Amino acid sequence: MLEFIFVISFFILTFLFNHYSKKKDLLTNKTGELHQSFTSNEVVPLLGGIYLFYGFLIILYKLSLINVFLISTFFLIGLFSDLKLIKSPNLRLVFQFIIIAIFVFYNQLEIISTRIYFLDSLLEIKYFNIIFVIFCILVIVNGSNFIDGVNTNVIGYYLIISFIIIYLGFTNQLFENEYNFYIWIFICFTIYILNFCNKIYLGDSGAYFLGFIFSFFLIKLYLLNQSISPFFIVLLLWYPGFENLFSLLRKLRINRSPMRPDQNHLHQLVFLFIKLRFKINKKKSNTITGSLINLYNLIIFIISIQDIQNTQFQILLILLNIIIYSLIYVRLFKLKLKNNLGA
Repeated sequence: MLEFIFVISFFILTFLFNHYSKKKDLLTNKTGELHQSFTSNEVVPLLGGIYLFYGFLIILYKLSLINVFLISTFFLIGLFSDLKLIKSPNLRLVFQFIIIAIFVFYNQLEIISTRIYFLDSLLEIKYFNIIFVIFCILVIVNGSNFIDGVNTNVIGYYLIISFIIIYLGFTNQLFENEYNFYIWIFICFTIYILNFCNKIYLGDSGAYFLGFIFSFFLIKLYLLNQSISPFFIVLLLWYPGFENLFSLLRKLRINRSPMRPDQNHLHQLVFLFIKLRFKINKKKSNTITGSLINLYNLIIFIISIQDIQNTQFQILLILLNIIIYSLIYVRLFKLKLKNNLGA
């Protein structure tokens, strides 16, 4: 009965909030920043994060009060960013670090083994382990926000991971029962459809929230299943992780603040290529770009689950992803400069 009430209320709130947001120009993508209008000229509500947060609390009502508070606070960091109440990226990073640190301490999250002798020796040092886990979650959280520039790129990516969790039979380790996980899938898929149709965007709140929750999910899964290669978990999160680290390095190389948004992320270059090559409008190019990137990751993940215990196999796939990413990026960036589209 509770789940039925949730489903009905979810649809009603989605309709009402979307209508109110566009009518009052509240929490929309039009805030004057160039990167927000890069792939769309339409006014779109940034409500995806609110829907995700609402649904997550409903299906995980048995969470401890401290975890509910920490997750809620983390969500608010993204929401305040969308509302332009926290404009400084550096300030957001500080707040994220504090909340993640408390969350890691409280839940006793740790990386037990990476199967790399040198790193495992360092991880035996308690405080190094804590800092390492905090760093990994920060990278995924902000990397998820970096890849949130085209429709379905983020929500589709984490939907794929959710389906892999179901396929591998790990749902009962994350939720009170499997039924709750299917409700979570329903929530994400509904947002995916709305995002696919360019009706809502995740916003910083949605991207941060998904990165945070799935980092926790996958670390917990590894702690409960030591036979899995830790690099299988790394592979599942390779895209937001590498996007963050790659963006950091390329911005530092040209003396640009790593925290400043730009229009040179891989998905933006792919978007430009599709738009120019096939002469189609922004809206179609936007959705096609996210769908193509998700299709690539789906293929990689399907290959990876053939042997999730084999560390060498998982590392090879990660290296393959990095090589393919780098080659495509260099090629498309040169194409962008050739067409005098700026850097």
